[in-house]
Amino acid sequence: MSELVRVSDALFKNRSKWSSLSDEDKELAFFIFNRYFSKTYPEKSYLLNSKSVDKKSAMDAWFHFMKGEKYPYNFWKKSTTVKEKEKSKKLSNSDFSLLMKKLKLDKEEDLNYLIENYMDLIVEELKFFKKDV
Repeated sequence: MSELVRVSDALFKNRSKWSSLSDEDKELAFFIFNRYFSKTYPEKSYLLNSKSVDKKSAMDAWFHFMKGEKYPYNFWKKSTTVKEKEKSKKLSNSDFSLLMKKLKLDKEEDLNYLIENYMDLIVEELKFFKKDV
């Protein structure tokens, strides 16, 4: 854990300490940092996400890339919890009725299944249907 803190400090706070980090520290921290950077920089993270990548060089690449960048606001942010996901799955009664009507569903269970498994598509459809109303 202390290696992770040292790498983080050298990457974001005191950049002059980067050269004092060992190659092992950089290699051990690579997976975590690449994963967290993927939230803000998915295309760059994807390019470095390979089993054969030299982890030390990849961390050096992140170090040089971050020279001109601000600290990512969502870097240490936790992903959404199950409760937050459940809250987002709840629809108002009027939205539920609108979806039942527009999707021409006979049973509420069918819509509940769609909400449970394809919430992102349901939200898209709901936006589309609300434009017409």
